[in-house]
Formats: sequence, structure tokens, C-alpha cells
Amino acid sequence: HEQANRYRKLLIVDSGRSHSTALLGLDLHKNPPPKLFIIGEQKCGTSSLFSTLRDHEAICRNVMLNGETSYKELNFFDVNATVPELIDDFPRYLQHFAKCPPTQLRMEATPQYLTKNMTAPNIKEIYTSFGQDLHELRFLIIVRNPVKRVLSHYRHMVRLAHWPEDTMLGNFLNVSMDKYHNWLQSSTPGELYTDRMTDMVMRGLYEHSIGFWFTQFDPSQFMILSLKQLMTDTAGVMDAVHDFIGVSRRHAEMHATNLHHHGTSDRTDPPEGLEEFYEPHVKALFELKEKYPGSFYDTQDNPFSLEM
Repeated sequence: HEQANRYRKLLIVDSGRSHSTALLGLDLHKNPPPKLFIIGEQKCGTSSLFSTLRDHEAICRNVMLNGETSYKELNFFDVNATVPELIDDFPRYLQHFAKCPPTQLRMEATPQYLTKNMTAPNIKEIYTSFGQDLHELRFLIIVRNPVKRVLSHYRHMVRLAHWPEDTMLGNFLNVSMDKYHNWLQSSTPGELYTDRMTDMVMRGLYEHSIGFWFTQFDPSQFMILSLKQLMTDTAGVMDAVHDFIGVSRRHAEMHATNLHHHGTSDRTDPPEGLEEFYEPHVKALFELKEKYPGSFYDTQDNPFSLEM
């Protein structure tokens, strides 16, 4: 961080414009950076949420650059690079949105951001360096039953032939849960769990990841909802999302991108011990909801729920 702080001190603002934007040839009034981020979680409906929002006339339809295969997941802020290196590459990142008028809201959706501990600090450092108001940023998080999320994740990897044929799901998850418990015994209060080898299990530790993001940005900048809510009352949820991000309400046709796969995870029985592993974390998430009720979408007719 010392190197990043030294670099940021060089970005002294002249007449409201930082040296970095001038040196990099950026006009952030003509092509502003994203103000809306869908940061997670994977296999919880982020693709459908992204595709549905992308149809709104007030939201930029970003483009793919050469060599890319996804409109949605840009993975810019979660790479192992220094802040100066990311700043140098920022012009290319903004090319995703360059064809949109400046009045359209830029949106990015990378569900890995939620559990990657470098993402939030990188966004803060880079946006501050370019003189952007951090309070204008909005973050959407969609979650689901963590056990069903794991099973959906597993079946997704099997469909893509990414799961090792000689690896049993139960054995893999048992090792991951043991690693977490061993870390818990030696960790200090507030320490962030970041073992990427246990990624499949770690993604369901929602309160852990969300709690960290709350230390980096104001909780009022987040809207957290569940897949069950989105599927139960799509119109009502999308109206609330539109209000939260500051665009007009409009009838939203839900793009069922991958949603038809969510039910298939039920064909796989949860490995022994997985439900018990997540029980305290589900409880902690609802305790977080009680502490920050304004950050969670929760109505009488469509309460926050992890049933799906």
C-alpha cells in the first residue's frame, strides 16, 4: 500500500482533473467508469440479473474487446496486479463502455469480486486516483442457500468438463471444510479468510465477504437480495433494483440465463456435514441483516430468504 499511496500523491488534482487522466488521455466526462457493480455470488442468478438490467435504455450495453468471451465478467479489479499497473490498464478497461453515451449508467458484473479480498481496496484506490466520488457507487449482491449453491457450482463444472473425474465431491468438500476450521482456530478477529483452494465452499460464507465490503464502502451503497426473492416476484424486485440504482422503473423481462440449471442441483445429495457447516454462517448473515436492514431487500410479501 505504501507504493500505491506514493503513486496517488502524484495524482494531484489540477482544476478538478487529475494528472492521471491527462497522462492517460482519458475524458471521464465523455466515458465515465462504472458506477454499478454486481459483485456476487456465483451460481445465484447474477447472469440473469445482469442481462435483464442490460436491456434498460438508461444502462450501457458494454462490448467485448478482442480476445474476450464475456460481456458480463470483466475481472478487472480482482487480478494480482499493483494499483499503478491497474491504472495504466484503465483506458483499455473503459473501452468496454466507450460506445455508450455519457449519460448511460455503466455496469459491470463479476461475481468473483465478492470473495476476492483485493477487489474493494482496488476500486477505492483507482476511483479515488481519478477523482471519482466513491459515494456514487452502487453494489448489487444476490445470494441463495449456500448448500444448493455448492451443488449448482459442482454440476456447472461437471457440465463444462472442468471437474476432475477422479475427485469425489464429498472428499473435496471435507478437505475444504477442515481447512476452514483449522484456519478459524488460528485466525484473529476481523481476519479475512482467503484460501482460494477452498473457493467452492468459501463462496457460501456470505456474511464473511459482505462484512468485509461493509468496511470498505458504506452499507447504504449495497442492495442484497436472494435468488428466491428474484424468482418469487421478479417485477417487484426489479422495481426495487431500478430505484436503488437511480434509473426509471420499467417492465423487465427476466432473462433466464442459467436459471433452468438451478433446479438440477437438487439431483445431487448434499455431502455429509455440509448443511451443518453452513448453519452458523447462515445465522450470521441474518444477524448482519438485523444490523444493517437498509442493505437488504426485505418486504412483507417477499421476505429475504435462502430457501432456494
